[in-house]
Amino acid sequence: MATSAPNVLVITSDEHNKFVLGCAGDPHVHTPNLDALAARGTRFDAAYTNNPICMPARATLATGRYGHRLGTVDNGSPYVGTEADSWGHRLGSQGFQVPTFGKLHFDPEGDSGYDARLPLQAKRGYGGALLGWARGAAPASDVLRRHVEAADTGEFEYTPYDRYTAGSASTWLVEEASRTTPWVAYVSFAYPHYPFRVPQEYVAPLDPDAIPLPPHWRSPDWPDHHEIAFRRSQMGFAERPLSEAELRHARWVYYGMVAFLDHQVGRVLEALAGSGMADDTIVVYSSDHGDMLGDKGLFMKSVMYEGAAGVPLIVAGPGVPEGAVRSTPVSLADVYPTVVAAVGGELTEADADLPGRSLLALAAADDPDRAVFSEYHGPLSIGASYLIRRGPWKYVRYQDPKSEPQLFDLGADPHEGADLGTSPDREPIRADLDAELRRILDPDEVDERIRAQQTAALDAAGGLQPLIDAAKRTAAKGPYGTIRAGYTIPPSEILEMIGARR
Repeated sequence: MATSAPNVLVITSDEHNKFVLGCAGDPHVHTPNLDALAARGTRFDAAYTNNPICMPARATLATGRYGHRLGTVDNGSPYVGTEADSWGHRLGSQGFQVPTFGKLHFDPEGDSGYDARLPLQAKRGYGGALLGWARGAAPASDVLRRHVEAADTGEFEYTPYDRYTAGSASTWLVEEASRTTPWVAYVSFAYPHYPFRVPQEYVAPLDPDAIPLPPHWRSPDWPDHHEIAFRRSQMGFAERPLSEAELRHARWVYYGMVAFLDHQVGRVLEALAGSGMADDTIVVYSSDHGDMLGDKGLFMKSVMYEGAAGVPLIVAGPGVPEGAVRSTPVSLADVYPTVVAAVGGELTEADADLPGRSLLALAAADDPDRAVFSEYHGPLSIGASYLIRRGPWKYVRYQDPKSEPQLFDLGADPHEGADLGTSPDREPIRADLDAELRRILDPDEVDERIRAQQTAALDAAGGLQPLIDAAKRTAAKGPYGTIRAGYTIPPSEILEMIGARR
């Protein structure tokens, strides 16, 4: 029987496309553990990151606050800990255990408030991340395209790190957690973030010819939109679109990466069951953002399409409806109030303006009128982009004056093939959703302020050319035959600290 104050286990991945999940309707991916979690809990099918790039998304997940409020808006500005309290700060100060295992992607010299067990943190001063401050002035680079072309089977340093993360979290659950209840533990995996590399055993059962291709992968079906076309060109996909064989191979490897992730999640959930605390623990699973996986001629993240801005989100445990699917829009900003409320902690006056709500309350019944928000101010963008999702409607506003707004009826068009952003008869809906956006921020003021901050930071870093040179150096091939990731302290350095071996 559950206690009045259950424990909370938060599990996240990095770059998990919301559609590549068995319980979300994809029969080709092998995700038995996440599917079983959804079967005994509630899955939200309109869940979003609040910023479709790693560092600001993780800052919002930790603090419950939007990136433009924190000042954590791109991969050159990781969360330090002084911008606002994390739920680690809040619950740790109230006597709860708040251990973390795996990737945090915060400032390595900051204080996140968590009991961090050998975390994977941001690499300070990485040229490619800082290059994002140049935004539309940055030179084109085919590094991300080369990641796709290099998709293959084998080991990458994220592989042993994620295995270690699962193992260390499992050991804690079995040996330590029962002594210190209630607790909130955070387990964060690096997979299925690129480079596209996975051990052979995870793709061996998958038929590459059966892996579905996205509905808008052919270049004639790509949206004719200025901001999106700019990004596609900057990444090297516009001039030579991927062939069907190249795209299918990369997606096959990615499906294996998701299977690898699911296996690690299963190890942690098995340890939770073995600890005897599964019936007294709320489990939350999500990802910091998705990956476009070739849809609309795009890969990776940083856009507001469902493949990148949408995330999987599952909640299970005592009191959570079993086998339910909710259409209520939710976001990573909801994790903070969820964990504090679930474990019996207390919000403070500093939390009065949190935009999120407890996912436990949202799981109880659909709230079709709820709206959620996302923003992007990072690399390969001309200007800011903002997203509002309410009911079936998704509205995207672009600050680039050449880029028209986008509007999608996701109830009728879940893969966003029909853009209603300039449809005259949808003007009232666009105006209403734009007013919703303006209740959260002034889009012009925020864009101008962040662009000015990034320009000043770029100048302080020595200007554009030194960063271009640094990015070229870190784009070289790494020891695993893949292009170096660069944005984090190398996982191999973390593993060396504990003597772990591949």
